[in-house]
Amino acid sequence: MHANGNFWEYFNTEAGPRLAHRETTFRAIFQHLDTLPGRLNIVETGCARVAGNWAGDGQSTVLFDRYVCARDQDSACISVDLSAQSVAQCQSLVSERVRLVQDDSVHFLSQLAARMQQDREKVDLLYLDSYDLDMVYWMPSAMHHLKELAAMMRCIDQHTLVVVDDCPWNANTTSADAQSAQWFGSPSIGGKGRLIAEFAQACGAKLAFAHYQAGWTGF
Repeated sequence: MHANGNFWEYFNTEAGPRLAHRETTFRAIFQHLDTLPGRLNIVETGCARVAGNWAGDGQSTVLFDRYVCARDQDSACISVDLSAQSVAQCQSLVSERVRLVQDDSVHFLSQLAARMQQDREKVDLLYLDSYDLDMVYWMPSAMHHLKELAAMMRCIDQHTLVVVDDCPWNANTTSADAQSAQWFGSPSIGGKGRLIAEFAQACGAKLAFAHYQAGWTGF
């Protein structure tokens, strides 16, 4: 089952051109969702906060709302954010198909996973973007997102796509001048997804894409 043509027309003509460095990976997300049968559960941490901030924040909640509305009558998106102000702002941007919750994401996800497990439901897309990234002190954000993944693991299967925003490549370089650089070792996924990338490699998850956002299946 896939979203109807209205969604892809919207994505190709309106959303995609404004997404900048996230365009290719959001396209990959929705292409993956189109391959999955039946009702979908999309779970997001960190909701859209500012209307029209496509290149800055990605407007993920708006995109997920448009996708589930175009797909069927049953698919749903749940988004959790710690900020009551962000939740209120996001509510004005999306339809009733998105359930917005104000809570600590790890706390909420642990409770959500317990309910979903009891109902024998799974997550089809887990989108993690709840803790702002400090490019120098990246560890708190990366650790928080690893905790989010751990909280939802009981509701993830081999087809679930796990995506982390703000994952620029991490690399060690040196340069004799401003025109050249020498790499030491291979670049790796950094930012918010650095620890999830290490976990994914250790457990054999498949890297679906890695750009400014990174995504995996097979956890």
